[in-house]
Amino acid sequence: MTRVVYEPKLPALEFSGHAGAGIRGQDPVCAALSILLFTLCEGEQAAQIRLRDGWCRVRGGDRRSYELIVGGCRLLAENYPAAVKLEVRA
Repeated sequence: MTRVVYEPKLPALEFSGHAGAGIRGQDPVCAALSILLFTLCEGEQAAQIRLRDGWCRVRGGDRRSYELIVGGCRLLAENYPAAVKLEVRA
């Protein structure tokens, strides 16, 4: 399961784990999460980005960009609850 944690006050977004919705390297849920994450990273070039296998944290930048990406994560969590868990911290 991939855990997505969004902290809107910072803003920051953290992804951890693997979705496990398919064969590694061919998992459609993991691919969707990855493209959302890479889209955020590309748009937030001034943000702090830390990345390693199975984990990424992006912090800083425009909160509107994060809200859009979190919307996509929310859709994935609703449609694939066994593969994605979204947590929004106040």
